[in-house]
Amino acid sequence: MKISFKPVQALPLIFNLFTVANLFCQDTLSVLFLGNSYTAVNNVPQLVTSLANSAGKTLIVDANTPGGYTISGHLSNAASVDKIKQRTWDYIVIQEQSQLPSIEYYRFNDFYPALTELKDTIEFYNPCARIITYMTWGRRFGGMQCDPSNTHCSPKFVDFNHMQDTLTSAYLEISRKLKVQCAPVGVVWQNILNDTNLVLHSGDNSHPTLDGSYVAACAIYSSIWKRRVGGLSYTAELSNPLAQYYQSASDKTIFNNVNDWNLFINKPKANFGTSISGYIAKFTNLSNSISKALTYNWDFGDGKISSQSSPSHTYSSNGNYTVKLISSDCEFSDTFEKKIQIGNSNVAGNLKSDLLFYPNPTSSQLFLEVENQSLGSLLRVYDMKGELKLSSRILSPQTSVDLGHFANGLYFFQLGENGARSFKVMKE
Repeated sequence: MKISFKPVQALPLIFNLFTVANLFCQDTLSVLFLGNSYTAVNNVPQLVTSLANSAGKTLIVDANTPGGYTISGHLSNAASVDKIKQRTWDYIVIQEQSQLPSIEYYRFNDFYPALTELKDTIEFYNPCARIITYMTWGRRFGGMQCDPSNTHCSPKFVDFNHMQDTLTSAYLEISRKLKVQCAPVGVVWQNILNDTNLVLHSGDNSHPTLDGSYVAACAIYSSIWKRRVGGLSYTAELSNPLAQYYQSASDKTIFNNVNDWNLFINKPKANFGTSISGYIAKFTNLSNSISKALTYNWDFGDGKISSQSSPSHTYSSNGNYTVKLISSDCEFSDTFEKKIQIGNSNVAGNLKSDLLFYPNPTSSQLFLEVENQSLGSLLRVYDMKGELKLSSRILSPQTSVDLGHFANGLYFFQLGENGARSFKVMKE
Protein backbone atom coordinates (compact mmCIF):
# COMPACT_ATOMS: atom_id res chain seq x y z
CA MET A 1 0.00 0.00 0.00
CA LYS A 2 1.41 3.38 -0.99
CA ILE A 3 0.50 6.35 1.18
CA SER A 4 0.36 9.70 -0.57
CA PHE A 5 1.57 12.06 2.13
CA LYS A 6 2.04 15.59 0.91
CA PRO A 7 5.33 15.63 -1.02
CA VAL A 8 8.06 18.15 -0.32
CA GLN A 9 10.25 19.46 -3.12
CA ALA A 10 13.53 17.56 -2.97
CA LEU A 11 16.84 19.19 -3.77
CA PRO A 12 18.90 17.64 -6.58
CA LEU A 13 21.54 15.14 -5.51
CA ILE A 14 25.12 15.54 -6.66
CA PHE A 15 27.48 12.60 -6.31
CA ASN A 16 31.20 12.13 -6.56
CA LEU A 17 32.32 9.96 -9.45
CA PHE A 18 35.25 7.63 -8.97
CA THR A 19 37.38 5.64 -11.36
CA VAL A 20 37.02 1.90 -11.63
CA ALA A 21 40.44 1.50 -10.00
CA ASN A 22 39.07 2.99 -6.78
CA LEU A 23 36.71 0.04 -6.44
CA PHE A 24 39.69 -2.05 -5.42
CA CYS A 25 41.22 0.41 -2.98
CA GLN A 26 41.22 -0.30 0.71
CA ASP A 27 38.49 1.49 2.65
CA THR A 28 36.19 1.79 -0.34
CA LEU A 29 32.49 1.05 0.08
CA SER A 30 29.40 1.49 -2.10
CA VAL A 31 26.16 2.74 -0.56
CA LEU A 32 22.66 3.19 -1.96
CA PHE A 33 20.29 5.62 -0.21
CA LEU A 34 16.54 5.02 -0.49
CA GLY A 35 14.39 7.65 1.20
CA ASN A 36 12.65 10.94 0.60
CA SER A 37 13.19 14.64 1.23
CA TYR A 38 14.66 14.03 4.71
CA THR A 39 17.58 12.39 2.90
CA ALA A 40 17.57 14.77 -0.09
CA VAL A 41 17.45 18.12 1.73
CA ASN A 42 21.02 19.38 2.16
CA ASN A 43 22.11 16.26 0.24
CA VAL A 44 22.84 13.91 3.14
CA PRO A 45 24.56 11.33 0.85
CA GLN A 46 27.05 13.99 -0.22
CA LEU A 47 27.63 15.06 3.39
CA VAL A 48 28.41 11.45 4.33
CA THR A 49 30.71 11.15 1.30
CA SER A 50 32.58 14.31 2.29
CA LEU A 51 33.05 13.05 5.84
CA ALA A 52 34.43 9.80 4.39
CA ASN A 53 36.79 11.70 2.10
CA SER A 54 38.15 13.69 5.05
CA ALA A 55 38.92 10.35 6.74
CA GLY A 56 40.83 9.14 3.68
CA LYS A 57 38.05 6.80 2.63
CA THR A 58 36.14 6.42 -0.62
CA LEU A 59 32.37 6.21 -0.68
CA ILE A 60 30.60 5.41 -3.95
CA VAL A 61 26.99 6.51 -3.60
CA ASP A 62 23.71 6.61 -5.46
CA ALA A 63 20.22 7.50 -4.25
CA ASN A 64 16.53 7.69 -5.01
CA THR A 65 14.75 10.14 -2.70
CA PRO A 66 11.42 11.39 -4.12
CA GLY A 67 9.62 13.81 -1.82
CA GLY A 68 7.13 12.22 0.61
CA TYR A 69 8.04 8.66 -0.39
CA THR A 70 7.41 5.60 1.78
CA ILE A 71 9.30 2.30 1.80
CA SER A 72 6.30 0.63 0.17
CA GLY A 73 6.56 3.26 -2.55
CA HIS A 74 10.15 2.23 -3.23
CA LEU A 75 9.06 -1.39 -3.59
CA SER A 76 6.96 -0.44 -6.61
CA ASN A 77 9.29 2.26 -7.92
CA ALA A 78 11.15 1.09 -11.01
CA ALA A 79 14.08 3.43 -10.38
CA SER A 80 14.59 2.11 -6.85
CA VAL A 81 14.37 -1.51 -7.94
CA ASP A 82 16.73 -0.89 -10.86
CA LYS A 83 19.28 0.72 -8.56
CA ILE A 84 19.11 -2.27 -6.21
CA LYS A 85 19.76 -4.56 -9.19
CA GLN A 86 22.45 -2.54 -10.94
CA ARG A 87 25.48 -3.26 -8.70
CA THR A 88 26.63 -5.10 -5.62
CA TRP A 89 26.08 -2.61 -2.80
CA ASP A 90 27.90 -2.89 0.50
CA TYR A 91 25.12 -1.03 2.29
CA ILE A 92 21.64 0.21 1.50
CA VAL A 93 20.43 2.99 3.79
CA ILE A 94 16.64 3.04 4.04
CA GLN A 95 14.56 5.93 5.40
CA GLU A 96 10.81 5.67 6.00
CA GLN A 97 8.36 8.56 5.56
CA SER A 98 8.78 10.70 8.68
CA GLN A 99 5.25 10.41 10.14
CA LEU A 100 4.35 6.87 9.21
CA PRO A 101 6.18 4.95 12.00
CA SER A 102 4.49 7.14 14.62
CA ILE A 103 1.01 6.06 13.47
CA GLU A 104 0.29 2.62 14.89
CA TYR A 105 -1.85 1.44 11.97
CA TYR A 106 0.81 2.25 9.37
CA ARG A 107 3.68 1.05 11.52
CA PHE A 108 2.30 -2.51 11.60
CA ASN A 109 0.49 -2.56 8.26
CA ASP A 110 2.94 -0.67 6.07
CA PHE A 111 6.35 0.18 7.58
CA TYR A 112 7.18 -3.24 9.04
CA PRO A 113 5.87 -5.44 6.19
CA ALA A 114 7.29 -3.14 3.49
CA LEU A 115 10.76 -3.12 5.04
CA THR A 116 10.60 -6.90 5.42
CA GLU A 117 9.71 -7.29 1.73
CA LEU A 118 12.37 -4.80 0.65
CA LYS A 119 14.98 -6.71 2.68
CA ASP A 120 13.97 -9.90 0.84
CA THR A 121 14.30 -8.09 -2.51
CA ILE A 122 17.73 -6.71 -1.61
CA GLU A 123 19.00 -10.12 -0.46
CA PHE A 124 17.76 -11.73 -3.69
CA TYR A 125 19.69 -9.34 -5.94
CA ASN A 126 22.56 -8.44 -3.58
CA PRO A 127 23.24 -11.28 -1.10
CA CYS A 128 26.13 -9.35 0.43
CA ALA A 129 24.35 -6.00 0.78
CA ARG A 130 23.64 -4.99 4.38
CA ILE A 131 20.73 -2.77 5.41
CA ILE A 132 20.97 0.27 7.66
CA THR A 133 17.65 1.79 8.74
CA TYR A 134 17.81 5.59 8.91
CA MET A 135 15.88 6.55 12.05
CA THR A 136 14.34 9.98 11.52
CA TRP A 137 13.33 12.58 14.13
CA GLY A 138 10.10 13.92 15.58
CA ARG A 139 8.39 17.19 14.72
CA ARG A 140 9.80 20.14 16.64
CA PHE A 141 6.68 20.60 18.76
CA GLY A 142 5.17 17.13 18.47
CA GLY A 143 1.45 17.19 17.61
CA MET A 144 -0.92 14.62 16.15
CA GLN A 145 0.23 12.99 12.89
CA CYS A 146 -2.47 11.79 10.43
CA ASP A 147 -2.75 10.44 6.91
CA PRO A 148 -4.28 12.82 4.33
CA SER A 149 -7.79 11.51 4.91
CA ASN A 150 -7.47 11.72 8.73
CA THR A 151 -8.50 8.04 8.85
CA HIS A 152 -5.52 6.91 10.89
CA CYS A 153 -3.68 9.16 13.33
CA SER A 154 -1.01 9.02 15.97
CA PRO A 155 -1.56 10.11 19.56
CA LYS A 156 -1.31 13.86 20.12
CA PHE A 157 2.39 14.09 20.93
CA VAL A 158 2.95 16.72 23.60
CA ASP A 159 6.43 17.63 22.36
CA PHE A 160 9.41 16.52 20.31
CA ASN A 161 10.57 13.97 22.89
CA HIS A 162 7.16 12.28 23.02
CA MET A 163 7.13 11.78 19.25
CA GLN A 164 10.81 10.84 19.10
CA ASP A 165 10.38 8.11 21.69
CA THR A 166 7.69 6.54 19.52
CA LEU A 167 9.82 6.74 16.38
CA THR A 168 12.81 5.29 18.23
CA SER A 169 10.75 2.36 19.49
CA ALA A 170 9.39 1.65 16.00
CA TYR A 171 12.79 1.71 14.27
CA LEU A 172 14.53 -0.37 16.91
CA GLU A 173 11.75 -2.97 17.00
CA ILE A 174 11.87 -3.71 13.28
CA SER A 175 15.68 -3.46 13.12
CA ARG A 176 15.99 -6.09 15.84
CA LYS A 177 13.36 -8.28 14.26
CA LEU A 178 15.06 -8.21 10.86
CA LYS A 179 18.57 -8.30 12.39
CA VAL A 180 19.75 -5.18 10.58
CA GLN A 181 21.64 -2.10 11.69
CA CYS A 182 19.95 1.14 12.71
CA ALA A 183 21.53 4.59 12.31
CA PRO A 184 19.97 6.37 15.34
CA VAL A 185 19.84 9.85 13.81
CA GLY A 186 16.68 10.76 15.75
CA VAL A 187 18.27 9.80 19.08
CA VAL A 188 21.37 11.91 18.31
CA TRP A 189 19.04 14.82 17.55
CA GLN A 190 17.19 14.17 20.81
CA ASN A 191 20.38 14.20 22.87
CA ILE A 192 21.54 17.44 21.27
CA LEU A 193 18.18 19.22 21.65
CA ASN A 194 17.89 18.16 25.29
CA ASP A 195 21.45 19.30 25.99
CA THR A 196 21.39 22.70 24.25
CA ASN A 197 19.18 25.47 22.86
CA LEU A 198 20.30 24.65 19.32
CA VAL A 199 17.67 24.32 16.59
CA LEU A 200 17.99 21.47 14.10
CA HIS A 201 14.54 21.84 12.46
CA SER A 202 13.95 24.20 9.56
CA GLY A 203 11.10 26.70 9.44
CA ASP A 204 8.46 24.02 8.75
CA ASN A 205 9.38 22.36 12.10
CA SER A 206 9.85 19.11 10.21
CA HIS A 207 12.76 19.15 7.75
CA PRO A 208 16.37 19.61 8.86
CA THR A 209 18.53 22.67 8.76
CA LEU A 210 22.06 22.16 7.48
CA ASP A 211 22.99 21.50 11.11
CA GLY A 212 20.38 18.77 11.36
CA SER A 213 21.54 17.12 8.13
CA TYR A 214 25.17 17.28 9.27
CA VAL A 215 24.18 15.48 12.48
CA ALA A 216 22.42 12.84 10.37
CA ALA A 217 25.52 12.44 8.20
CA CYS A 218 27.73 11.96 11.27
CA ALA A 219 25.54 9.13 12.56
CA ILE A 220 25.30 7.46 9.16
CA TYR A 221 29.07 7.76 8.63
CA SER A 222 29.74 5.84 11.87
CA SER A 223 27.06 3.28 11.03
CA ILE A 224 28.79 2.55 7.73
CA TRP A 225 32.45 2.62 8.77
CA LYS A 226 32.05 1.50 12.43
CA ARG A 227 34.38 4.34 13.41
CA ARG A 228 33.99 7.54 15.36
CA VAL A 229 33.42 10.71 13.42
CA GLY A 230 35.09 12.90 16.02
CA GLY A 231 38.15 14.75 14.76
CA LEU A 232 37.28 14.66 11.06
CA SER A 233 38.05 17.93 9.29
CA TYR A 234 34.92 18.19 7.16
CA THR A 235 32.44 20.63 8.75
CA ALA A 236 29.98 21.41 5.90
CA GLU A 237 30.92 25.09 6.43
CA LEU A 238 29.65 25.04 10.00
CA SER A 239 31.95 26.59 12.59
CA ASN A 240 34.63 24.22 13.84
CA PRO A 241 33.44 24.26 17.48
CA LEU A 242 29.85 23.55 16.43
CA ALA A 243 30.83 20.74 14.05
CA GLN A 244 33.04 19.22 16.73
CA TYR A 245 30.14 19.32 19.19
CA TYR A 246 27.86 17.53 16.71
CA GLN A 247 30.57 14.93 16.05
CA SER A 248 31.03 14.34 19.78
CA ALA A 249 27.26 14.03 20.38
CA SER A 250 26.97 11.48 17.58
CA ASP A 251 29.91 9.44 18.87
CA LYS A 252 28.58 9.38 22.43
CA THR A 253 25.14 8.26 21.29
CA ILE A 254 26.37 5.51 19.00
CA PHE A 255 29.48 4.11 20.69
CA ASN A 256 28.13 4.17 24.24
CA ASN A 257 25.25 1.94 23.13
CA VAL A 258 26.52 -0.11 20.19
CA ASN A 259 24.24 -3.07 20.92
CA ASP A 260 21.12 -0.88 20.79
CA TRP A 261 21.83 -0.04 17.15
CA ASN A 262 23.16 -3.50 16.10
CA LEU A 263 26.35 -1.71 15.08
CA PHE A 264 28.45 -4.88 14.76
CA ILE A 265 25.65 -7.35 14.00
CA ASN A 266 27.08 -8.18 10.57
CA LYS A 267 30.52 -9.15 11.90
CA PRO A 268 30.91 -12.94 12.15
CA LYS A 269 32.57 -14.61 15.14
CA ALA A 270 35.26 -17.16 14.33
CA ASN A 271 35.87 -20.08 16.68
CA PHE A 272 36.73 -23.77 16.54
CA GLY A 273 37.34 -26.81 18.70
CA THR A 274 39.99 -29.49 18.27
CA SER A 275 40.32 -33.24 18.76
CA ILE A 276 43.85 -34.65 18.43
CA SER A 277 44.82 -38.29 18.04
CA GLY A 278 48.48 -38.90 17.24
CA TYR A 279 49.33 -36.84 14.19
CA ILE A 280 45.70 -36.32 13.13
CA ALA A 281 43.86 -33.16 14.24
CA LYS A 282 40.11 -32.82 13.69
CA PHE A 283 38.71 -29.30 13.76
CA THR A 284 35.08 -28.54 14.56
CA ASN A 285 33.96 -25.16 13.27
CA LEU A 286 32.10 -23.17 15.95
CA SER A 287 31.90 -19.91 14.00
CA ASN A 288 28.62 -18.05 13.90
CA SER A 289 27.01 -15.23 11.96
CA ILE A 290 23.54 -13.85 11.23
CA SER A 291 24.21 -14.93 7.65
CA LYS A 292 24.46 -18.53 6.47
CA ALA A 293 26.91 -17.57 3.73
CA LEU A 294 30.10 -17.91 5.75
CA THR A 295 33.28 -18.99 3.97
CA TYR A 296 36.35 -20.34 5.75
CA ASN A 297 40.11 -20.16 5.36
CA TRP A 298 42.22 -22.44 7.56
CA ASP A 299 45.96 -22.21 8.10
CA PHE A 300 47.20 -25.30 9.94
CA GLY A 301 50.53 -23.73 10.87
CA ASP A 302 52.62 -26.14 8.81
CA GLY A 303 52.21 -24.48 5.42
CA LYS A 304 48.98 -26.33 4.58
CA ILE A 305 45.59 -24.67 4.18
CA SER A 306 41.92 -25.62 3.69
CA SER A 307 38.58 -24.00 2.86
CA GLN A 308 36.43 -26.79 4.32
CA SER A 309 34.05 -25.99 7.13
CA SER A 310 35.36 -28.55 9.66
CA PRO A 311 38.48 -30.18 8.21
CA SER A 312 40.81 -32.90 9.44
CA HIS A 313 44.54 -32.51 8.96
CA THR A 314 47.45 -34.92 9.30
CA TYR A 315 50.73 -33.41 10.50
CA SER A 316 54.03 -34.91 9.45
CA SER A 317 56.02 -34.29 12.63
CA ASN A 318 55.81 -33.53 16.33
CA GLY A 319 55.61 -29.95 17.42
CA ASN A 320 53.54 -26.98 18.48
CA TYR A 321 51.50 -25.42 15.71
CA THR A 322 49.43 -22.24 15.58
CA VAL A 323 46.18 -22.93 13.76
CA LYS A 324 44.33 -19.95 12.32
CA LEU A 325 40.73 -19.75 11.07
CA ILE A 326 39.36 -16.75 9.15
CA SER A 327 35.56 -16.82 8.91
CA SER A 328 34.23 -14.42 6.29
CA ASP A 329 30.75 -13.10 5.57
CA CYS A 330 31.13 -11.01 2.41
CA GLU A 331 33.37 -8.04 3.39
CA PHE A 332 33.08 -8.86 7.09
CA SER A 333 35.52 -11.32 8.65
CA ASP A 334 36.90 -12.48 11.98
CA THR A 335 40.06 -14.42 12.86
CA PHE A 336 40.54 -16.98 15.62
CA GLU A 337 43.76 -18.83 16.31
CA LYS A 338 45.19 -21.12 18.97
CA LYS A 339 48.22 -23.32 19.54
CA ILE A 340 47.96 -27.09 19.40
CA GLN A 341 50.44 -29.78 20.35
CA ILE A 342 51.04 -32.72 18.00
CA GLY A 343 52.75 -35.95 18.97
CA ASN A 344 52.89 -35.41 22.74
CA SER A 345 50.23 -36.43 25.25
CA ASN A 346 48.25 -33.82 27.14
CA VAL A 347 48.39 -34.18 30.93
CA ALA A 348 44.91 -34.26 32.49
CA GLY A 349 43.54 -32.26 29.59
CA ASN A 350 45.43 -29.01 30.24
CA LEU A 351 43.83 -26.10 28.40
CA LYS A 352 46.11 -23.50 29.93
CA SER A 353 48.25 -23.53 33.01
CA ASP A 354 45.32 -22.05 34.93
CA LEU A 355 42.74 -24.75 34.00
CA LEU A 356 42.45 -28.54 34.37
CA PHE A 357 39.54 -30.76 33.37
CA TYR A 358 39.00 -34.47 33.99
CA PRO A 359 38.09 -37.28 33.53
CA ASN A 360 38.17 -37.53 29.77
CA PRO A 361 36.26 -39.59 28.64
CA THR A 362 33.54 -39.13 31.26
CA SER A 363 30.19 -40.80 31.93
CA SER A 364 28.29 -38.24 33.99
CA GLN A 365 30.41 -35.34 35.27
CA LEU A 366 33.28 -33.17 34.10
CA PHE A 367 35.46 -31.65 36.84
CA LEU A 368 37.22 -28.33 36.29
CA GLU A 369 39.94 -26.66 38.36
CA VAL A 370 40.60 -22.98 37.59
CA GLU A 371 42.68 -20.18 39.01
CA ASN A 372 41.03 -17.16 40.64
CA GLN A 373 41.49 -14.99 37.56
CA SER A 374 39.10 -17.27 35.65
CA LEU A 375 36.31 -17.04 38.22
CA GLY A 376 33.19 -15.50 36.72
CA SER A 377 34.06 -16.70 33.21
CA LEU A 378 31.31 -18.16 31.07
CA LEU A 379 31.54 -21.90 30.40
CA ARG A 380 29.89 -23.03 27.15
CA VAL A 381 29.55 -26.61 25.92
CA TYR A 382 28.89 -27.42 22.23
CA ASP A 383 28.10 -30.63 20.42
CA MET A 384 29.71 -31.76 17.15
CA LYS A 385 27.21 -29.69 15.14
CA GLY A 386 28.30 -26.53 16.92
CA GLU A 387 25.01 -26.25 18.83
CA LEU A 388 25.22 -24.76 22.30
CA LYS A 389 24.21 -27.43 24.82
CA LEU A 390 25.11 -25.81 28.15
CA SER A 391 26.08 -22.36 29.44
CA SER A 392 26.95 -21.38 33.01
CA ARG A 393 29.26 -19.16 35.07
CA ILE A 394 32.30 -20.56 36.87
CA LEU A 395 31.98 -19.30 40.45
CA SER A 396 34.30 -21.68 42.31
CA PRO A 397 37.93 -22.78 41.79
CA GLN A 398 36.70 -26.40 41.76
CA THR A 399 33.56 -26.98 39.72
CA SER A 400 31.71 -30.04 38.48
CA VAL A 401 29.51 -29.96 35.38
CA ASP A 402 26.56 -32.37 35.32
CA LEU A 403 26.46 -34.23 32.00
CA GLY A 404 23.84 -36.79 33.00
CA HIS A 405 21.44 -35.64 30.28
CA PHE A 406 24.10 -35.68 27.52
CA ALA A 407 24.04 -38.45 24.91
CA ASN A 408 27.19 -40.38 24.06
CA GLY A 409 29.47 -38.46 21.77
CA LEU A 410 32.22 -35.89 21.35
CA TYR A 411 31.69 -32.42 22.82
CA PHE A 412 33.65 -29.21 23.11
CA PHE A 413 33.81 -26.70 25.92
CA GLN A 414 35.04 -23.12 25.98
CA LEU A 415 35.87 -21.09 29.08
CA GLY A 416 35.61 -17.35 28.51
CA GLU A 417 37.53 -16.36 25.40
CA ASN A 418 39.90 -19.34 25.56
CA GLY A 419 39.96 -21.82 22.72
CA ALA A 420 37.57 -24.77 22.79
CA ARG A 421 38.75 -28.25 23.90
CA SER A 422 37.15 -31.62 23.36
CA PHE A 423 35.90 -34.32 25.70
CA LYS A 424 33.90 -37.53 25.26
CA VAL A 425 30.77 -38.66 27.01
CA MET A 426 30.69 -42.46 27.23
CA LYS A 427 27.94 -44.08 29.29
CA GLU A 428 27.63 -47.74 30.11
